[in-house]
Parts: sequence; structure tokens; C-alpha cells
Amino acid sequence: MIVVVGGTGTVGRQIVDQLHRDGRKVRVVTRTPAASADAAQGIEVVAGDVHDRRSMVSALAGARTVVCTVQGGGGKGRNGPKGIEGAAIPMLLNLARDAGIEHFVYFSSASARPDSPVEFFRLKFEVERALRAGDVPFSILRPTHLMDTWTETLAASIVRKGKATVLGSGTSPVSWVAGADVARVAATLATGPGEGWTADIGGPEALPLTTVNELIATALGRSIEGHNRMPVRMLRTMAPLTRPFNEVLARQMRMGALLDTQPQVVDSEAVWSRFGRPLRFAEWLEVNGAVPGR
Repeated sequence: MIVVVGGTGTVGRQIVDQLHRDGRKVRVVTRTPAASADAAQGIEVVAGDVHDRRSMVSALAGARTVVCTVQGGGGKGRNGPKGIEGAAIPMLLNLARDAGIEHFVYFSSASARPDSPVEFFRLKFEVERALRAGDVPFSILRPTHLMDTWTETLAASIVRKGKATVLGSGTSPVSWVAGADVARVAATLATGPGEGWTADIGGPEALPLTTVNELIATALGRSIEGHNRMPVRMLRTMAPLTRPFNEVLARQMRMGALLDTQPQVVDSEAVWSRFGRPLRFAEWLEVNGAVPGR
């Protein structure tokens, strides 16, 4: 049995689908099982909250592998980084050890580092450190920026305002990666033993944000009529002022500043030689479209 914690999220959903297509026994852990469509497809769905020890003990019962995609980057309070990466996931690691889990597949980030100016990435690095120091066999996936989530955000601005959102200069190259490709790696790893495999996972090309906006506009059949520019200095200044009112937006501003101030290109050739060719951004748009919410 493979348990997917965060199995209703962007990548988690695709991992569950891949495992199910491959005929694997998969269990989705969600706070709202009644709202999940997985049960109708023959996938086991159980109630569980990563903050609730008892529900997670039950969710892990009889499992061999845990795939953890849950993260606090888009949450606040107990569902933000301190609550998820700082408390819930460390508890889950302890429960996995006690349950005799043979493989813990963890979704970190290529930006995770101990000196990151963004708390979310510092805490992700601490989870990585705990895995390496612990007794549970593991794999760590460190994806870069997902095409899936960025396309939805960038397309919304182009559709509603005719403007392209540009964080920082918009000229720094980024190794965008498709959620489906990351999910394929995770699903494949989940069927085998944990061997301490760790890798940064980026796409096959490094594109600046300005080029990505142009690709999305083309896919939408729109022209970009202007730009909503947010320079690094503005992002850094506004983040602490915004935090008391909207901690999620403040965190996104800090993350946005990293596009220009830290390298966003990774070499994942070894990953794709093992797991198959990944999609380029234009290919992903052709398959998935660029309409928000599609």
C-alpha cells in the first residue's frame, strides 16, 4: 500500500492517478474524504489531518510507502510553513518510523537551503536534514517552479487585465518543470525501495519569465498590452509591510524576489535519462492549455 499525503494537490493528484493507472494500491489521505472523487474510481480515501496524530496513525496502518507532497507555502497559521514543515511533517516522520514505513518520498524544493531568506525554504531544508539523520529509508525530490501553478497565475493576469506579471527583472532563466513529469518520477520511485536518492528536478530548458508570459499569451490567443512589474526592491520592501495583513502574499513576494537573486537553473539530465524525457513549456501548454482553472 502506498499512502499519498497531499494527494488532492496539484502534483499529489497526478501521482495518485499515475499509481492507480499502474495498478498499484494507493490510499489518499484528505481532511474531506466525502468531497473526493477518488473513491468512485476505486481508490481508497481516508480521513486524515497532518496535525492530528491519531488520524495519521490510522492512515499509515498497513502501508509500505508514504509519498508526502503536503506543504505550507500557500497556507497561513497552522497550515503555513511553521505548522506544516516545522511541526506536522516532523511528526509524520516519527509516525512513519514507528509504523515501519520502508520508503518515505518527500517533496522538497530546489530552493531549500539553510540560509534562505524565505522561512518556507529553510524549514524544507530542515525536513531534508531530519530525513537524512533518521531511520526511515527515503527519497527526496527537489522540484523547481511548476508550470502548472505558474501558468494559472500568469494567465489570469493576461486574461483579466491584458498585462503580463513580471517579478524582478523577468530576465533571469528558470528551469520550469511540469507537474506531470515530477509526478512520474515520484510514482516510479514509490514502487521501489528507499535508497536515499535526492535530486533537483527542473525541466529541459531555462526560460525567463518574459518568455513564459509570451508563450502563455500565444496559447491563449491574446496579445500582451502592458506589464505589471514588481522589481526586487519593491518586493523586499512590501513583504514585511504586507505580512500583518496577508502572510501568504508576503511570502509570495519574498519568493518572487528569489527569481532574480538566487540561481533558478538546475541540471536534471541524469534524472530524465532515468525517468524519460520531460515536457518543454510550449509542449505542456499544448497539452494542458493556458486557461485559468481549466
